[in-house]
Amino acid sequence: MWITIALMQWGFVIRLKRLGLLGLLCALSACSSSPRLIDAKSDRSAAASPYGATALAGNGYGFAPSSPSKSPTSLYREVNVKKAYIPKGRHGRKVRRSMRPSYITIHSTQNFSSGADAMRHSKALNNGKLRAPKRRGGNRIGYLTWHYTTDEYMAVQHLPTNEQGEHADFDGPGNNYSVAIEMCEHRGNSRSATIERTAKLSAWLMHRYNIPLRKVVPHYHWRRKGLTPEHKNCPHYLLDNGHPGAKWQWFLAKVNKHYKSISVGSPNLIPLPTAAGYRTAVAATGRPAAAAVRRPAPAPVVKRKPAPRPSARYHTVKKGDTLYALARRYKTSVGAIQRANRLSGSMIGIGKRLRIPLS
Repeated sequence: MWITIALMQWGFVIRLKRLGLLGLLCALSACSSSPRLIDAKSDRSAAASPYGATALAGNGYGFAPSSPSKSPTSLYREVNVKKAYIPKGRHGRKVRRSMRPSYITIHSTQNFSSGADAMRHSKALNNGKLRAPKRRGGNRIGYLTWHYTTDEYMAVQHLPTNEQGEHADFDGPGNNYSVAIEMCEHRGNSRSATIERTAKLSAWLMHRYNIPLRKVVPHYHWRRKGLTPEHKNCPHYLLDNGHPGAKWQWFLAKVNKHYKSISVGSPNLIPLPTAAGYRTAVAATGRPAAAAVRRPAPAPVVKRKPAPRPSARYHTVKKGDTLYALARRYKTSVGAIQRANRLSGSMIGIGKRLRIPLS
């Protein structure tokens, strides 16, 4: 008996050790900056979003979206945005160019220095430390500027989203119409947490400015005239061999998942008002759906247009008829009958067909 208990305890300890080793391996892989982490096959974020309505036609039922699972305000709080604008009239904000955002451009800082987090980049921008050669057809202000920097803990905002930055393509649409987000990649920063925060911020900006997912683009998207290569390998760890591919689609799936959570909600079965829909709803839910099945609305009452009213009628003159009598009979005037029949006097012949105008 004691031997049996000892063996059971020993097996339990071995099992714990195995679990501990497995947890350690998971923790190391989660914090790794290896590009292999950005793999749609190994990350559930690349799977189809559970949000969004799917309409099924011809089978008597369909899916309709319920209310969103969270509010835009809740998502914005999860991003943890800290505003630290570059001072007006100084450094990168000496010249203000207004903007109406229609794109979101994703960058990576490529600053691997220890401690180069979002707040450190904010201080560098505010103190005018990020200079760039100002030249005709190139950088317009002599500084680099963008709107947000994200790391594993927060997102720091440097410019209002209605002002242009200097981050993408000089005087091109990337600078003129896009909100720029730089992702930190310094030593010790969690790349996965930074990407997740960036995806949430992108989703919130999409909702805020009605920007479609196809206009969430990498820095690579914008052509930099006069530089080689014209399309920068940025953000490098979300591109495949320097070009948007599976990794970029993986990131967009994350953005779309968060966007759908505040805009569409999860799908609910809505039976359609048909016999097939009733049977399908009962089969799907296991209970009669009489309360859920909507009765067909009554057919709309179509008001027929009255037949067009004739503009005149005709009368064949009989013995004893006079223009005055005909005018009273048909509620018109003698002059109207005369004009309609081109009569110069009051004499009318028996058998003559007169046109009687309607008043």
